[in-house]
Parts: sequence; structure tokens; C-alpha cells
Amino acid sequence: MTTLTYTTAKIPGGTIAVVVTNGVVVASSYRGIDDIRSRLLPEFTYKKSDLPVIKDVLERYCGGELTALDEVEVSQPGGPFQLDVWSAMRTIEPGTIDSYGGLAARAGRPNAYRAVGTACSVNLVAPFVPCHRVVAAKGIGGYGYGLAIKRALLEHEGASLG
Repeated sequence: MTTLTYTTAKIPGGTIAVVVTNGVVVASSYRGIDDIRSRLLPEFTYKKSDLPVIKDVLERYCGGELTALDEVEVSQPGGPFQLDVWSAMRTIEPGTIDSYGGLAARAGRPNAYRAVGTACSVNLVAPFVPCHRVVAAKGIGGYGYGLAIKRALLEHEGASLG
């Protein structure tokens, strides 16, 4: 049985739980560790820890060092296109946004904007992979943790929705 380590921290939008294995973030959630447990393999066990490196990155992000989250290595399972989308998503600068269609084009499949939406919805490591920075062509779009959290993150980063 594999034990994963996690911590919690307050960030814009609420409290986030972050799960790490071997220094790599494998899951995070605004809904707490029980939500993460429901989305990962059932054979994992979880141990709460301070995780000073993760806490430091999150504190720096909250303090205005908006690129701090980029320092964290992440890993999540997905198909080739999803991995391309998540990689492209990490290149969206804090304070800016991209559309589902724009991200689809940058991930190599310009007509796959709906698949980009799916990749956003199954992203296990938000906000480290910043799906909150992806918006609909006409409006904010959706967000798995709710629009209030998406707006809080975008506002913290100084992004304008138009």
C-alpha cells in the first residue's frame, strides 16, 4: 500500500488540500482530502504533513509572487492530447487568460475546444495546472470548484475578463 503525503493551505478562493509523492504534486482540491481520495486509486493511504516546500510556494503565490506555482512539478494521468493541453495550460501567464479554442490551437488541435473543456474538468492538480485561466469565448466559462473560486484566483492574479 502506497502512502501519499498531503497538506492544506489557505489560498485565494478558500482552503486547498495538496497531495504529494516524491516531491511531485499528484492531486489538489478545494473540496479537501476526501475529494482527492475519491478521485485517486483506492489503495492509497494518506498522511498529513507540513510539506514546507509546498507551503512556501503557496504562501509566495498568495503574497503576490504569481509564478511561484510554476516551480512545482506535477504529474497526472491522461491521454496524449490531455497531457498536451495541461502542458500548454502551464504556459498561460498569471494575469492573462486564454480561450478553450485558443488553448486547443496551442495544443495542436484547433477544433478540439470541447476536448480542452474536458481536460480542464478532469485536471487533478488545479491551480498548479491553471485551468482557471481558461475561459469561454464569450464569458468566464465554467470551473469545477465553482465560479466564485475561479473569479477569486483570476482577481488575485490581476486578470481582466474584458
